[in-house]
This record gives sequence, C-alpha cells and structure tokens, in this order.
Amino acid sequence: MLSLGPHAVQILVAEQLFNRAGRWYLIDDGGVCYTYLESPRTRLDNNRLVLNAHLSSRLGQRIGDACAGADFASDVTLSGRLRGVDHKLILDDIRIDRVADEATRNALNLALQINPQAMPRTASIDVLELIRKQTVSGGASPAHLGQFNILGITTRADAVVIQFDVNLSAP
Repeated sequence: MLSLGPHAVQILVAEQLFNRAGRWYLIDDGGVCYTYLESPRTRLDNNRLVLNAHLSSRLGQRIGDACAGADFASDVTLSGRLRGVDHKLILDDIRIDRVADEATRNALNLALQINPQAMPRTASIDVLELIRKQTVSGGASPAHLGQFNILGITTRADAVVIQFDVNLSAP
C-alpha cells in the first residue's frame, strides 16, 4: 500500500499536469487561441481531487496567425475522480466546479457548448515516475523497479491510498 499525502499529490499534479512553464493547457490550438491553468493548489475531498488555480484564456476563432476573440482570466476550481490504470493515476470526470469571474464563466460555458470536446475530461499522472525517483538503493546493489501496477485507489481527505503490485529486482 502506498499513501500519498496532500503535499505529494500537490507535487505530482504540479510536475506532471502543469509541465509547460508551470501551465496546464486545457485548450490549445497551437498558441493563438488557448485556455490554461497556472498556480495550482490541490486538496482531497469527497472522493475527488480538487484543484484551485488561475485560468487565463484567449477564446475565439483562429484566423491565420491570430485569434479573433477575447481575453479572460479568473480563479477557478476544477475537480476530478481518481482511478488507477497500470502505473498511472487517471484524473477522470474532470469538471469545472467554480469560476469566480462571471464573464469568464459565461465565455467558457459558451465555448464548451459549441465544442464539448475542447476541454479534456481526463488527465494522467504517472505514479511509476514518482516511485522510481524515490527508490532507495541499498549499498552497491541498486534495486530495479520492473513493474508497478495499481490495483485500487481510495481517495480520502488526508491521502490518496494506492493498493499495488510491484516487481523489484537486484543484480
């Protein structure tokens, strides 16, 4: 069993989802029209990962090398349900729970009505990467982590508890 506390979850989300200069792009057509999150703060609540962040957006239609549209910014709250697949935590059922600025909320709602697939509904967090970084070698014989499979996930207010099967070997 592996227990990831709030601090470890925060680090995983920041490193793996916000991996483009500290931003997580929810909508990106190549740079001119976009919606991204930055400054993430995570917490665990009601079997969901809750993410508070700042949203910046240029919503509109790409015309050549420009975006014909409007700029929006707001603090937002998103949440998703965690489940395990192979060696990854999948943030599933992602939804926008709160948008502080009403104009931004209305623009996002309109954009998602026009194109519901514009925003991702899932995201992937690689737990194996964290485990490999944390694997401690004993003396001159480092352990090799060959396999890590998540069997089950429980999201509590104080931790994400992961049941897993692991294959370690040493030369």
